[in-house]
Amino acid sequence: MAKAKVKTGTIFERREKKYLLTKVKFNLLMAELEKYMTVDEYGLHTIHTVYYDTDDFDVIRHSVSKPKFKEKLRLRSYGQAEKSSPVYLELKKKVAGVTYKRRVALDYQTAQNYLKYGRKPSQMNQVFKEIDYYMQQQVLKPKVLISYDRLALSGLSDPDFRITFDQNIRYSLSSFDLTAIADEYETPLVRSDEILMEVKILGAFPLEISQLFSKLAIFQNKFTKYGNVYQWILYPEWEKQKLNDLSDETQTIKKYPQEELHYVKQYHF
Repeated sequence: MAKAKVKTGTIFERREKKYLLTKVKFNLLMAELEKYMTVDEYGLHTIHTVYYDTDDFDVIRHSVSKPKFKEKLRLRSYGQAEKSSPVYLELKKKVAGVTYKRRVALDYQTAQNYLKYGRKPSQMNQVFKEIDYYMQQQVLKPKVLISYDRLALSGLSDPDFRITFDQNIRYSLSSFDLTAIADEYETPLVRSDEILMEVKILGAFPLEISQLFSKLAIFQNKFTKYGNVYQWILYPEWEKQKLNDLSDETQTIKKYPQEELHYVKQYHF
């Protein structure tokens, strides 16, 4: 498993562009990117994120309908959490193509006390108040755990320009305890040779990177982690559940056979 380090920052604003790469294209790209970018201080690390939604999946159903405004709540840890270790409660919004992420750092036990029982921390900043207001608008429960191993790069001339590579993207529909992830099986969401690249920019797309993508025939993709779990797995089963509820029958979520998981090669520029 990749190493874990805690990232800082509470408010982010940027545009995000996504691309699904093969390992062959990933290696070709990395050989070129060393001219313009460097691996950030966190190196290869593992991210675990629990997404919260209603029982009818109102949040993600709205999100995949491609509205101009959407938002979702998630709890994120860098590496496996401990009860006293920091995790991030995040409200991620997207408005007209711009992503705004507002998050608050809490220890895992405090976060669970709030999410499960509504017990608020003794000190609440403005970001937490916004998250709390969102929580009051609907009944939210943990619905999907998504994990992946990330390698992040930042620009040499512009450190705010970032590219991340996520591999071994996997999910669970039943296990949401961030302190016990190592003991749980997660189902692969992509093939073992697929890597999700995300470009995160504040301003103009760097010309040299644009030319490099064109040279390697790298084109934007609409991949979304929670959205794909919903559309590929949850939605078909949710529809079956609704039909079966009429006849008092039950359905279980479909499981896929485990595939061999590979890790992104550690690069040092």
